[in-house]
Amino acid sequence: MTVSLESQRRRLRRQAVLGVTFFVLFQLACAAIFAALCFIPNLPRWAFWLFAALSGTCGLPVLPALVVLKERFQEIEGGEFHAAAEY
Repeated sequence: MTVSLESQRRRLRRQAVLGVTFFVLFQLACAAIFAALCFIPNLPRWAFWLFAALSGTCGLPVLPALVVLKERFQEIEGGEFHAAAEY
């Protein structure tokens, strides 16, 4: 039973979107945890700023992940995965 090229592309696109979605959700969870740590009573000022900085930097890798997702879509549409699978 052969699977059509279009169904393979749909599956690969779905996997790429799921991977980036889980990554973004993980980054948001980390940012929420670090932000929540900022509200610990009697927290030293340096620890507050550390947790605030960590919370803010959790969002930085999301933008490159979206760029990589766009490139992955271009690879899938260009058939590079299918061509490499023939070797």
